[in-house]
Amino acid sequence: MQILFITPNTEDYLADGLFHGFKTLFGSKMTDFPRSEYMYKQEVDDKHLLYGKGFTLYRTIDEHPIDRFHIKKKLYEGYFDLIIFSDIFRHFGLFVELYPYLSYENTAIIDGNDSVRPYPFGMSYFLKKPELWFLPRAHKRFRYYKREWTPETIRFLWYKLLPSFLSRFLPVPKNLRRIAFSFPAEKIVKELPQKTKLFPKHVVDPEVVANLPDSKITYAFSDESEYYADLQTSKFGITTKKAGWECLRHYEIAANGSVPCFRDLDKKEETCAPYGLNETNCIIYSNYQDLMQKINRLSDEDYAKLQMNAWQWAKQNTTVERAKQLLADFNLSDVDKNKLLVHKEKFLNPYNT
Repeated sequence: MQILFITPNTEDYLADGLFHGFKTLFGSKMTDFPRSEYMYKQEVDDKHLLYGKGFTLYRTIDEHPIDRFHIKKKLYEGYFDLIIFSDIFRHFGLFVELYPYLSYENTAIIDGNDSVRPYPFGMSYFLKKPELWFLPRAHKRFRYYKREWTPETIRFLWYKLLPSFLSRFLPVPKNLRRIAFSFPAEKIVKELPQKTKLFPKHVVDPEVVANLPDSKITYAFSDESEYYADLQTSKFGITTKKAGWECLRHYEIAANGSVPCFRDLDKKEETCAPYGLNETNCIIYSNYQDLMQKINRLSDEDYAKLQMNAWQWAKQNTTVERAKQLLADFNLSDVDKNKLLVHKEKFLNPYNT
């Protein structure tokens, strides 16, 4: 099978996690275009120049010989079995150009925006430019994987002509799918580590930071191994909603054997990533006092269960598993479905039950 992975050509956690998973599965049979420069290993250590200091996903892939010549000609001739637009907003021009040569059977559209606005409404200048109003709608013809979506997303597809309170009653497009970040399996701890302190040095909740004199809300480490080591010695890791609910930090905490503490997770819409985090594998809190009360009520046995479940959650959300989940949506004859081992139903649209 040949896969064309159209990259965002800049750091993007959702796209880059998928890239890592597909490249791990398919190697040279996956063509990244343009070349995903920041994903490949190199001798010069420049990860500090990348987003998030290049932690977790970047400079992790061994280079394979890839023929990136005549990509459009190959696509026109049906060379690729699967075409993935890993960021529809960054490549909408190429999407429009290739649109006549794409089909439902071989095209995946990825929308990793923090905004609930779908393509093309998420482009700030869309409504100001009438010439863009007739752009082809990706969700109508192709599987459309959106990380952050709510009933308001559906309302945008109706040009916001209906009041917000009616948005939950609008029909959900059949092609709208869930998707989430992912974590490299090789970076998940092989066994649960011993804990020597309560919280790590890097804490992203301002209220919690104000009560922990040794913590920092900004980047506390310049080296990934130091960051991971700090998480591995900490019983809990703090995470919150930023621009969107999803964050690579959720996975980094769980993958390093800590229990995520997620502020206001109970307010998240069911269709927004992350998926699978709940009271069985993390602590959901509303403020610092609530957090400490819940932590202090935990017995050693309770903590051990939370820690084990969080670790298992990280293992279920590896980059390879995420790639397999996407593959399971497509009827690709030369993919052995028995080897995919995915639970596709976890990512189905809950409104289409």
